[in-house]
Amino acid sequence: PQFRWLQSSPNNPLESLTHHPPIPGTIIPNRIFVGGIDHRVNEGDLHQIFSQYGAVKDVKIIIDRSGISKRYGFVTFENQDDVLGILSNVI
Repeated sequence: PQFRWLQSSPNNPLESLTHHPPIPGTIIPNRIFVGGIDHRVNEGDLHQIFSQYGAVKDVKIIIDRSGISKRYGFVTFENQDDVLGILSNVI
């Protein structure tokens, strides 16, 4: 069998099947903003830190074009109760 790599393009009907980041301003359930992240912290560290508060589904630290952390990110939990528990401790 032969295999071909598909490149994303506006004319590629399979493009909609690939994973795309959320559109800016999109609300993602169970996601919290985390600011003031030290530049030495990576996504694995953040996952470990927040896992003590519940089941973490995804972690994303925002980086600039040169790969340097912008010192903020997002943690998405599996369920809303974990998010509410964290927020009740912060407020």
